[in-house]
Amino acid sequence: MNTKIFLSTIRVITRLSLLLTTACPLLPFAASAQVQIAPTGPFRTQTIQLQQGWNAVYVEIEPRKGNPAELFQGTPVEIVAAYNRPVTPMQFIDSPVEVLPDRKGWNVWYAPHRDDHVLTNLSAIQAHNAYLVFAKTAFTWTFQGTPYFGSARWHPNAYSLVGFPIHAAQAPTVAAFFGNAAPHTPLRVYRMVSGQWSLITNPAQVLMQPGAAYWVYSNGASTFGGSIDVTFGGSSSGGMVFSTDSPSRTIQIRSTSAFPQNLTFSLQAGENGLLPVSYVVRVLELPADDDKVPVPLAGGAQFGPLEANGAFELELEIAQESVNQSVMASTLVITSSAGSRVEIPLLSIRQDLLPTP
Repeated sequence: MNTKIFLSTIRVITRLSLLLTTACPLLPFAASAQVQIAPTGPFRTQTIQLQQGWNAVYVEIEPRKGNPAELFQGTPVEIVAAYNRPVTPMQFIDSPVEVLPDRKGWNVWYAPHRDDHVLTNLSAIQAHNAYLVFAKTAFTWTFQGTPYFGSARWHPNAYSLVGFPIHAAQAPTVAAFFGNAAPHTPLRVYRMVSGQWSLITNPAQVLMQPGAAYWVYSNGASTFGGSIDVTFGGSSSGGMVFSTDSPSRTIQIRSTSAFPQNLTFSLQAGENGLLPVSYVVRVLELPADDDKVPVPLAGGAQFGPLEANGAFELELEIAQESVNQSVMASTLVITSSAGSRVEIPLLSIRQDLLPTP
């Protein structure tokens, strides 16, 4: 069953349990306990269409094989480059061919058969990073990885090479996507066209592309990551971790769009099943001690409309008594009618079920 919640008429909260995780689901205590845990995922694939020559791509997930030599083995990919320094307007160059020989600010991987492979200094392909990719022939690049909660990293008063998780079914125009982002007004965005960087002069007519990277200028500091900004407490990075002692968690969702938007929540199962996740609705007509009603998220839920600059809290909880695995994972997927897609890995740990070292 898919549930529709109108934010204007009901107060919604969420719960979720937290242990800290610094990367795609990793037990913070596994190394010291020397316990071997089978990979739980959740895993999914990302597909990017590479053209012959230079491409600008955005990696949404943490690849299972992050080493470029393994990730690109058997493919026509010859060069992959990541930029790690701000680019000012005076430094901006239209062609990757012109800028890469200089290599200043670039980490680059060269295929092992190339003479310049000895210059390789890019050792990992990571989630929420943008890359220039040179392919000898057109190629459909499909790889498996783990969703990872993160967003673009900006350089103030400079161009940044960035990409965004785009909801492909409702891809927004460039103008609508950045319409309420003050640091990016006036809008200056370059996209890759036939191996050359091209300024987007008609942003109201060009759609944002999933898996694509752009040079985008930021006036001052920016935290912009799309039409919604999702945060949750604590210092966890990459996702949320739940345990028997911490079965619930609150997240905040804030609109950064100039337009009202509807949100769809869904769960994707990990390798060993779907976590029993519920969101908690507070029913004001009920007594204070019984006013929280958990609604299973397995069938999905819709929330909206979320007005421009509006915000709400969602309380999620995992029924740990129903979890029969020591480690179990799922992905919370939030999509927006304004074009954003947010993936949050949820990891449940039943310490009482962990194998003995």
